[in-house]
Amino acid sequence: MSKTPDTARNPSRMVWQREAFLSMSVRDRVMALQAQIVADPDFFGFDTYALKGSNITLLEAEPNRTVWEMDIGGNLCNKSGNLHGGAAATLLDNLTSTALITISKPGFLDGGHVSRTITMTYLRPVPRDSRVRIECETQAAGRNTANIHGKIYLNGKLCVTCVHDKAVFSTAAKL
Repeated sequence: MSKTPDTARNPSRMVWQREAFLSMSVRDRVMALQAQIVADPDFFGFDTYALKGSNITLLEAEPNRTVWEMDIGGNLCNKSGNLHGGAAATLLDNLTSTALITISKPGFLDGGHVSRTITMTYLRPVPRDSRVRIECETQAAGRNTANIHGKIYLNGKLCVTCVHDKAVFSTAAKL
């Protein structure tokens, strides 16, 4: 069996392998990860569809936390015209990851991460064409796991929450 380079086997790791990634500002790291998902012309993964064309805007990026605003288009909605639960899960899966990379440093959270569990709670419907606020905050992160919370608000009211547990890797990890 031939040895495949990490970037060919797992293209999502490319952002972590950029030489200057960890020297970027927190905001630039978050934007680099986001661009890798939505702006890469060679990537058309499932998560791309949820984020493209959503008029997503990064409002805040600080250690342990990111805050976003975005429009909920019809492509994210169910037949009833509300944000689909699977679309909400995909959005929070991606955006909670941005809170985690705000605390990456050499030897810590520098080799990528994958979801272990994501627990969703749907409290209120989010209608099509709404502008929502999404807050993501790292609760805890260690050598092997991390826990992040995500929340979607509409007009100041909490609509969707998630608890996202991730397995994390160092650059020394063999995948």
